[in-house]
Amino acid sequence: MRIIKTALLSYGMSGKIFHAPFIAAHPGFKLCGAWERSNKNIQQNYPDATSYATLEALLADETIELVIVNTPNDSHYEYATKVLQAGKHVVVEKAFTTSVAQGEALKALAQKQDKMISVYQNRRFDSDCRTVQRVIADKLLGDIVEAEFHYDRFKPLVGPKLHKEMPNPGAGLLMDLGPHLIDEALHIFGMPNALFADICITRPNSKVDDWFDMRLYYPSLSVRLKAGNIVREAIPANVIHGMKGSFIKTRGDVQEA
Repeated sequence: MRIIKTALLSYGMSGKIFHAPFIAAHPGFKLCGAWERSNKNIQQNYPDATSYATLEALLADETIELVIVNTPNDSHYEYATKVLQAGKHVVVEKAFTTSVAQGEALKALAQKQDKMISVYQNRRFDSDCRTVQRVIADKLLGDIVEAEFHYDRFKPLVGPKLHKEMPNPGAGLLMDLGPHLIDEALHIFGMPNALFADICITRPNSKVDDWFDMRLYYPSLSVRLKAGNIVREAIPANVIHGMKGSFIKTRGDVQEA
């Protein structure tokens, strides 16, 4: 089996929880290292991995074939561009980019370089999302007339991660959790005919949006996508209504527990 040698562009929570374990567990991949700017932690968990001091050092390593861009949203375009220009394949964390123009530019560059580029939509494979997909695909509810997907939290205070709390491109809840809900809806139901979105700030002293309510309209179906940071009592993450019945499912993935 050919093994794809892979590196991360950071080894914080994202790298440690959402990427490294899956790369290390898959026989088709090898976790070769990560770009670590200050704290050097990857070798504590993966002794054979390399801790790269600079991005340039990582990109200069000719053994690396695939790079995971798991950095703040507003840096995705810059880093993904450099990775592709270095002749390596790239997987970009959600949100892919902060504008459609940036996304189209990366797609064109990947084609020019003859390299693969993809977005890491990991929540598509969570247990609750996969269950919803199966229920709908198997027609257990008949024709679907309404669906709601929620991603709620109780975080009433402004958090310490400045890249998520400052009003920069890619910040805010819509760009943080929104890609998960939007991807789930598009993956299951396809592109809508129209949409409406209400986006606002609810936390005191917050500088970025922390609540949204989005409606996607299809010819015979309405889909609601909702997330907020001040939801103390959890409500079902997935509510599906069809002509034969309803399906209600809590958010069931335990990866972060």
